[in-house]
Amino acid sequence: MKKVGNIILICVLIFLVGLFVRPEKVIYEPKIIGQVVDQNGNPIQNATVERIEKNEIKNREIRYYEDEELKSQIIKTDINGNFILTEKSKIYWLHTPIDLPFVWCYANFKVSKEGYETYKTEYNAEKNSKFNENLNGCKDIEFNPRIKLKKL
Repeated sequence: MKKVGNIILICVLIFLVGLFVRPEKVIYEPKIIGQVVDQNGNPIQNATVERIEKNEIKNREIRYYEDEELKSQIIKTDINGNFILTEKSKIYWLHTPIDLPFVWCYANFKVSKEGYETYKTEYNAEKNSKFNENLNGCKDIEFNPRIKLKKL
């Protein structure tokens, strides 16, 4: 009888651990498909487009966390001024019962080209954000900006 109780207890523990510890792919940065043009609407080729992410670092001297900008997915526009920043994902292993069923997705990026003013989105601004209630991070969220660069 004691063995049956231990087996049941082990099965229950494995089940509970399985609820909270499992690999799950989470898309944390949305897809951005856009175009870069000049003031006349002509496409700008070879403009540099950089996704900007928040990187949290610990300041050991002051003992608090700071945010710094991390440039990722650095690409060039094509002959038609088009660019694509693909979705970014990572695997989360630990899940809590209070994981929120929604997420804000942000299109944070910078566009630069020699001879033109640099364009940069306001970090996590409302105008370049979308709300997703589908329990899947930023999956299927897409931004389609058309960026006008001014000549210097």
